[in-house]
Amino acid sequence: MNMRKTIITLILLSFIIGNTSAQDDSPNKRLKSGFWLKLGYDAPMSNFLYRKGATIGDRAADYGADFQLGTTFYIGPRIGNKLRFGLDAGWLDFSYIALNSRIGNSGMDLFLNFVELGPIISFSPNKNIAFDLYGRVVPSFSLMYFNTTIAGTYQDEGYTGFSTNGLIGASFRAKVFLVGVEYNFGGMKYLSMNDTKYGDLVKLKINNVRILLGFKF
Repeated sequence: MNMRKTIITLILLSFIIGNTSAQDDSPNKRLKSGFWLKLGYDAPMSNFLYRKGATIGDRAADYGADFQLGTTFYIGPRIGNKLRFGLDAGWLDFSYIALNSRIGNSGMDLFLNFVELGPIISFSPNKNIAFDLYGRVVPSFSLMYFNTTIAGTYQDEGYTGFSTNGLIGASFRAKVFLVGVEYNFGGMKYLSMNDTKYGDLVKLKINNVRILLGFKF
């Protein structure tokens, strides 16, 4: 009789210990608000700087680089300690795009973005990894420089622009490390700094894809 009670007690104790160790109710750190830093490779789309069948100065975009700083603010409780919604804020986003033309001239397009805001949803199946989906509204300032040849002589062209565009992205996080991809889409209204045939204001597409590496703390 005592042996039977002992066995039953051991079975119940093993079940309680096993169930307690399997359930970890501590907050999932992958779903906490925090600061992030990202470095990226920019791949401009084929219609980058496209305007009604032509690009300014017959330009084409080669490649680019991107640097971002921001914060993710999660709002509300963790759903099942695995899912959470929030606000993604990009405080600084600086991009460089190299330009070229079929006649060998070169240039660059610089983008400076401030206070990008949008929703984010994060899913963390365990406390080591997480997946993010997000979108942001992107106020963007651009400065474009291009050295071109006109009638056999070199001429510097400059353009400035400002617009509000969109961005969607996804990332995978393993602890503090992340890898992700973003698609930046929209147009930029450029104001010519030169007396050229293109007039004072032109709107060009600035669609590009970014491959990102970074950290989320």
